[in-house]
Amino acid sequence: MPGSATGWVRPFACPGAVAGCAASVFGSAFAMPIDGPLFASQQQMSMAFFMALTILGALLFVVLATVAANRALSRKVRATIRDLSESEAKYRQLIENASDGMFVADLDGTITYVNEPLAAMLGCGAHELVGRRIFEVVADTCHDEVAAALSPSSMSRDCQMLDVELAGCGGKSVYCQINTSVIRKEGAPVAIQGVVRDMTQRRQLEEELRRQTEEARRFAAEMMSIYKVAVATTSVLDLPALLEVMYEQVAAIIGNESFFVALFDEQASEIRFEMVVDHGVRVASFARPYPTGKGLTEWVIKSGKPLFIRDSSRDMEHVPTEAIMLGDKPLSVIAVPLSVQNRVIGVMSVQSYTQRFEEDHVRIVCTIGTQAAIAIENARLYRELKAKNELLEKSEAELRRVNARLDRQLAEVTRLHRIAERLAITDSVTGLFNHRHFQERLAEELARCERYGRYLSLLMVDIDDFKQYNDVLGHPAGDAALKAVARLLTRSVRSTDIVARYGGEEFVVILLEAQKAHALKVAEKIRARIEAYPFPNEDQIPSGRVTVTVGVATYPTDARTQKDLIYLADMACYRGKREGRNRVIEA
Repeated sequence: MPGSATGWVRPFACPGAVAGCAASVFGSAFAMPIDGPLFASQQQMSMAFFMALTILGALLFVVLATVAANRALSRKVRATIRDLSESEAKYRQLIENASDGMFVADLDGTITYVNEPLAAMLGCGAHELVGRRIFEVVADTCHDEVAAALSPSSMSRDCQMLDVELAGCGGKSVYCQINTSVIRKEGAPVAIQGVVRDMTQRRQLEEELRRQTEEARRFAAEMMSIYKVAVATTSVLDLPALLEVMYEQVAAIIGNESFFVALFDEQASEIRFEMVVDHGVRVASFARPYPTGKGLTEWVIKSGKPLFIRDSSRDMEHVPTEAIMLGDKPLSVIAVPLSVQNRVIGVMSVQSYTQRFEEDHVRIVCTIGTQAAIAIENARLYRELKAKNELLEKSEAELRRVNARLDRQLAEVTRLHRIAERLAITDSVTGLFNHRHFQERLAEELARCERYGRYLSLLMVDIDDFKQYNDVLGHPAGDAALKAVARLLTRSVRSTDIVARYGGEEFVVILLEAQKAHALKVAEKIRARIEAYPFPNEDQIPSGRVTVTVGVATYPTDARTQKDLIYLADMACYRGKREGRNRVIEA
């Protein structure tokens, strides 16, 4: 077009036009007369004109080629710019849609870009973070680590990984893992980019694992101390030595400042404090008359119940008035009866002037006291035996007979005690835990779930048409079926779970740390296993086979109290009965 860089070239753009022009010029030159001097000059002039036209044609060719190359290069540049723009848009979209947080900062640590996931992670808007320094969003405890990562020496490394705590908006704190990389231009660092991953949940899990490990370590220490007391129960018959073992083990677990063991002598009507430690100092043994009507030791002997005062400055209104403390008043007190065959033979007490005891401490002291009572009774019997030995040393035969009788009595007492303990918590038919022990364990586990935020599921298992089985095959066959169901239940759950007979043909299973989905799987496994089990003569009953209906309820999803949890599991089981039996129903 006129005025453009190529407008003046267009008349010559066609090679035919150039050739025609040249031909006309040559034709004019050759049409002249060839005689005389004029011919020679015309010939020279034609030659010069021909050379000029040749040079002009070459120049025109170069110009045309250059113009064509420029046009192709312009198209390529525009296409490259368009591709780069599209790539940049896709990259930005990828960053914005990433699940991890991402940021870019200059070498001074000033944030120049933040994607939305990182802003949401910190509870801020992206505009609130851009322009701030990295140190402003990093907790004070992590400043040194971040400063080292931004130092010139660290810039030589392309990638670094940091575990830091970020301080978000509104006091929000997030534990993160940051993978940083250096952005370089022509080999020199120009900026820093980072990928931020929220590690708060992992940190919480690590803390929970650390807590559970510490709890397991503490539990192992408790079990070792209880084991040592148990060993002393069977191996130490010297009362002072036994009391020393008891004090050492209780002190190792609880770290008590004061401790005493008082033995009740009913014939002498006195309480003898055999071992006393106060403020960490041993006190000589002494005795007090019984009864006096006051004192926590006398109250425990009379009631046969443990006494726990967590904080004497606040909890004394809940303590019986006759259980007043004599002497210096400690901050926290545990006193448990030492009982043998439902007879209180003494009291073991732990006190602290600085530490508040907890329910776990009460449990430990009660466990040690239960084992120690038998050992103390054995030691007392042994002391009496030694006294008789001194009186009857002339009659060795009689002494051997008395020793044998006492050993038999001791073995029988121990055996009966163990049998009584076992029968008190087990069902005589199935050997499972009985209803009372189930209620106690469920209450304990629900309290533990509430304290630590855990789940617990309860299965109510009812044998379908069990009355028909009893009526057709007889009660001995019914008892055998109950035992078989009990075995199948025990084999279908973990060793840590609790299986009990609820009553009649009903069983209950406490699944510890089990959410609803896991509980339903276990319930279905129980149902299928019992359905597949070949019960003797089950084909003689109207239904043709022995099956169970299982109701499932979960704490705290379905209920938050013991009563409601049992009720919902029972109602789910009852609903399964109405819907046709042999099925698993959730609350």
